[in-house]
Amino acid sequence: MPKIVDRIERRTSIAAAAAEAIADEGIEAVTMNAIAARAGVTTGAVTHYFADKDEVVMEALLLVDASMQARFESALAKDSSLVDALLAALPHDAESRRDWNVWRVFSDRASRSDSLRSQYRASTGAWLDATVETLAARRGCSAGDVMLDAEVVMSTVDAIGDAAGVDPHSWPASRQRQVIEHLLGALDAS
Repeated sequence: MPKIVDRIERRTSIAAAAAEAIADEGIEAVTMNAIAARAGVTTGAVTHYFADKDEVVMEALLLVDASMQARFESALAKDSSLVDALLAALPHDAESRRDWNVWRVFSDRASRSDSLRSQYRASTGAWLDATVETLAARRGCSAGDVMLDAEVVMSTVDAIGDAAGVDPHSWPASRQRQVIEHLLGALDAS
């Protein structure tokens, strides 16, 4: 009797292998063969589930974005502060560093691809919306009243993530927390 393979599970495991490869080697060095090797499947299996490298990259991005968003939402669900929720998405351990490295690669490629740019806008829009909602609830005001502050927060988070991804020793979680707390304090005071 042939083995039954869960299509979604297989695509997810291949996308996870692609995310690892992208984070470790960079997008240009990643091939379908390298993804297959990391996933423990044949190249034929990868091409069975994905039409081409761009499709695997998109799936890896969606996987990473979902992982970052889940950490953010989980922190908020535990009644954590916005600072804790933002830190949950920033690179501070092996998984979050992998995610951030893939995110950086994706944002770079999105500048040259209409389809990736569209997904980038959707992903960053979701992050901005969550930040707006959280800031508005925290301050007891409307979304329109906090939009600019939310954009400043997200821009700062992006800068911290990029710096921590490149130089994790200079940007440990404690420094990331300090910068975010300082920014939110300054925004609340203004």
